[in-house]
Amino acid sequence: MIWINGSLVPADKARLDPRDRGYTLGDGLFETMRARGGSVPLIERHLARLRAGAVEIGLPLPWEDGELSEAVSRTLAAGGLADAAVRLTVSRGVPQQRGLLPDPEPRPSLVIQAHPFGGYPDHLYERGMHAITSAIPRNERSPLANVKSLSYLENVLARREAAERRADEALLRNTSGDLACASAANLFLVLGDELVTPDLGSGALPGTVRDLVLAELAPRLGLSVSERAVCPEEMEAAGEAFLTSALLGVMPLTRVDGLSIEAGTPGPASLALRRKLERLWEAAGGGGV
Repeated sequence: MIWINGSLVPADKARLDPRDRGYTLGDGLFETMRARGGSVPLIERHLARLRAGAVEIGLPLPWEDGELSEAVSRTLAAGGLADAAVRLTVSRGVPQQRGLLPDPEPRPSLVIQAHPFGGYPDHLYERGMHAITSAIPRNERSPLANVKSLSYLENVLARREAAERRADEALLRNTSGDLACASAANLFLVLGDELVTPDLGSGALPGTVRDLVLAELAPRLGLSVSERAVCPEEMEAAGEAFLTSALLGVMPLTRVDGLSIEAGTPGPASLALRRKLERLWEAAGGGGV
């Protein structure tokens, strides 16, 4: 079942007007969340980012957080899903007239989908992901760099590049040549006794798990953290590296461009942070962030 503009309908019956600006122009936002035990209890973190993105692109959201949370819960329940990947998409809707300029008072479209998802396989966490450095730059000067917008084609191309080179992920550099993020995750390096991640000014997306690692999980482990510009050469000096996202959680990164990071095995920081994150999920009621 799919939630579409206030109604639950079977997936094969769902219909969206082809004039919708989300389809024609990529004019909208989305959030990917992980549900566990039939709920996404820390959903407020996603909704806060959604609202911040809506302010950035000038998209009014007519729904309260409680309404959006209820729509997600009803979608999960209708599909009989306990563990799922949930996608919430908001577009600027169908315009009154064609063209780039938005309507003064748009009527946004809301679509919520949920698919069975029990997490990535254990063997991937045990091996760690392998990545390549993409040739596609991330424009850190773009107003969309810190927004989870529907305009995601650069990420798609970067992930395709990774697949063609038999890698799991692609790391993106910004226009200054510094590391920004992965195609669908945030990047962390352990340099000495410090945990380092590209700052938002480098083009990193403000990931929900990224924020948790920085604000809560790393301090609990006594790890000092730093958000700053990260040059690719620092990867060679890293004791370990890992990626974070709502679906990955904390995923070790053990190989980049064919070269192993340190011993080429998951490091203690990523393992400890993953355990902390799992416990946080459980304490929050079993949901994802």
